[in-house]
Parts: sequence; structure tokens; C-alpha cells
Amino acid sequence: MTKKELEITARLGPKGQIVLRKEVRKALGVKPGSLVEQKVVGRKVILQAFDWNAEMKVLERLAERVSKKWPKGITSVQAIREDRE
Repeated sequence: MTKKELEITARLGPKGQIVLRKEVRKALGVKPGSLVEQKVVGRKVILQAFDWNAEMKVLERLAERVSKKWPKGITSVQAIREDRE
């Protein structure tokens, strides 16, 4: 185990909940109300703090790509209406 790894055993509660210990919350940088992504890999569950900044950058790049190809002077609503006609 490297310095950045934590290994903690937790008990699953009756509602399927696991409490993240303080050390884990601190390592992930999460607090009550934070979003945490869950990924199942084989018999492991990987928890990852949801990174709003990274997700917004992805959306901004996508919006930039779309705007370059979008016809000038037409709204998305107009484009959908024309496509349906």
C-alpha cells in the first residue's frame, strides 16, 4: 500500500449504507451533501469525489464544438421545428 492509499473496513448498515470515516472524507475532499461517484470493478467499489470543475470543462468544450458548427441566426428551438417539418 502506498502513502496515498487508505485501507479501512466498514460495516454495511441495514439500509445498505456505509459511513465514510473522517480520514476517507478528508482524503476525498468531501463533506455532507457532496456528490460521490460509485463504480463497480469486479468485486471492488471505487468511490470518487465528483469534480464539478472537470465536468464543466468537458461541457464547455462540447458547447464550443457545437457552436462552431451551428448555423448563425437560428435558435435550437427553430432548428428542431424545421427538422420536424
